[in-house]
Amino acid sequence: MADRPVGAVIEIVERRTHPIAPATVAADVICPNEIRINGQKLLAPRDHPVKVHEMDIRADSLVLVTLTLFAKRITVCAEEPEEVNPNV
Repeated sequence: MADRPVGAVIEIVERRTHPIAPATVAADVICPNEIRINGQKLLAPRDHPVKVHEMDIRADSLVLVTLTLFAKRITVCAEEPEEVNPNV
């Protein structure tokens, strides 16, 4: 059985070099400097910010994120199914 598609785990994180005192303004502000998708750190251009689209508080609402990333390799192709089931 083929794996079914699932949503990605996207993390937009500020990796701090040292702890910030909780009573400071810096503790209330996040300046992201790392992007991870499904735990994998990714390279993104500085001049293309991450865009988290507006969210609704509804049961059928989805969260959308737009990212521009540097690609190591891009493959565009057609794939044949591993097994052909004539009854489908």
